[in-house]
Amino acid sequence: MLLVGQSNQGVAEVLIKISDAISLAVNLPSPADEDFLKLPGITFERYLQQVVTNLDGGLIIALDEFEKIEELIEAKKIDPDFMGFLRGLVQMSPKIAFALAGLHTLEEMTEDYFHPFFASIIPIRVSFLSQGATRQILANPDDDFLLDYKPEAMDTIYELTQGQPYLVQLIGFLLVRHYNDLVFEEGKPRDPFFTRDDVEAVINDPDFFIKGRYYFTGVWGQAAQGARGQQEILKTLAPYREGLNFDRVMESTNLDKTTLNNAIETLKRHDVIRETNGLYYIIVELFRRWVLVLIRRLG
Repeated sequence: MLLVGQSNQGVAEVLIKISDAISLAVNLPSPADEDFLKLPGITFERYLQQVVTNLDGGLIIALDEFEKIEELIEAKKIDPDFMGFLRGLVQMSPKIAFALAGLHTLEEMTEDYFHPFFASIIPIRVSFLSQGATRQILANPDDDFLLDYKPEAMDTIYELTQGQPYLVQLIGFLLVRHYNDLVFEEGKPRDPFFTRDDVEAVINDPDFFIKGRYYFTGVWGQAAQGARGQQEILKTLAPYREGLNFDRVMESTNLDKTTLNNAIETLKRHDVIRETNGLYYIIVELFRRWVLVLIRRLG
């Protein structure tokens, strides 16, 4: 949905972008732009009916960054009725499914125009990888991958990431680059195994947080939206790897109980913090370290 931009042509521009993507997938020419500009809803519905008729199997229409729809509605670029229209498309045919992905849950999209979705869509929570899945992805990305990991290296990666997919992938990529630099650039012979020392070398590189900035700044920026006080909580928890209890967090942030509860629930829902035995702590160790660096930089 980020490709839609400001959608100066309203819902027609959104449907044109979706139709163009469908056209590439099913090899069925999409309608002319002029038809969309005149009758966007009818034109798109008729096109989907053509698609259904020509489909041998099924089609999944995935709309990533779905929050963009909400932004366009709030900016009055798209009519709120678009959500009802989209609900009708979801129910059009068993051959077509919609997958709507975004940072916010449907429950967080509280405007009235989102209510029709609650009866039509099954929420699927996408969280972190399990430790087993993390090991499998790192050690067996494909059949031609000739490098392997010592068990303690795998354990260290999971301890640092808790299976956060972007960071797991980033560390794996940087480990391979580190190995290639040593073996092929510097000519240093070594076994084709990654060790805990290799992992430490990668994450302690001064540029590591810069390379992972998309995740770190993304989580930090998300904490500035919605419930007030989220960033204050993160700055309070960052120095304490084992966590703090509710009273200590409230005392340190100067947030009232209701505000603090709302912020904590939001951070928990977004897999940023967790509570165990009455202690709240930042889940991803690497993000905790990034917040500490940010605190020092801000003074």
